Amino acid sequence: MYKWINKGLDYKPPKKRAIMPAGKLISYSQQHWAPYMCHMLIIGVVATITGPYIAYPIAVVATGALLLWYWKKGKYPELKTKRDVPVEDWLLAVLVGIVGIVLWIAPYHFFPDVMFAKIPILGNENIALSFTYGTKVVDGVPEATYMPFKDLAGHWRTIFIAFRIMGAAILVPFWEELLIRSAVPRFAEEDYYQRVPIGYFSKRGFLIALALYTMSHPWWLVAVIWGGLTFWLYYYKRNLQLVVAAHAVSNLLLAIYVLWSGNYYLW
Repeated sequence: MYKWINKGLDYKPPKKRAIMPAGKLISYSQQHWAPYMCHMLIIGVVATITGPYIAYPIAVVATGALLLWYWKKGKYPELKTKRDVPVEDWLLAVLVGIVGIVLWIAPYHFFPDVMFAKIPILGNENIALSFTYGTKVVDGVPEATYMPFKDLAGHWRTIFIAFRIMGAAILVPFWEELLIRSAVPRFAEEDYYQRVPIGYFSKRGFLIALALYTMSHPWWLVAVIWGGLTFWLYYYKRNLQLVVAAHAVSNLLLAIYVLWSGNYYLW
């Protein structure tokens, strides 16, 4: 049914999946999961000790160093520069990034009452329409993790905002796309997933990766929309660099919007 999507790709899934020993699989895939886990552990665990405003810059430095180390070791062939990528493709990536973040922001900007509405599910009256875990609602607005103009002052506020933008617009697009877009859909096909071409489509791989991306963001409703749009770019162009670029554009525009509007719950 989906053969036309994979036209031109020299790959056939194995009839029987070869199971890689757990230790070997962890080592084989470390360049894809380690930066993701490094960032999450620091902002999730270290932050409980140092506070979020110290933990985030640490996460940026540590994750950036880890990505650079793997890149220098040649662990990211999917990110090798392709000189023949036409300008039109880069412009398409920018457009996808712009459209995607507009679709992410607009519902909360124009229809906050709808997006924050509660929907009873299985008797639970505290389920919100558009966001899930880890989000407390205070005075009708989701509580934000980072509120630099309220919690910080002077040079430290400027430094933190610089780290926050750098992390969101430069590093996050790399470590998130390397796991969610490069590794997960291909791993759905076989343990030796690096043999699977970038952009190879299967319904299973797409749904697993989109579900993982959605579950990693509390704003699940818009995450599904943004994730679907950028997956279209991924499968259409089979170029991870373009998806990273679209992601970077989206995150940069989101940072600008949040700092302008003060809607820090989206950040």
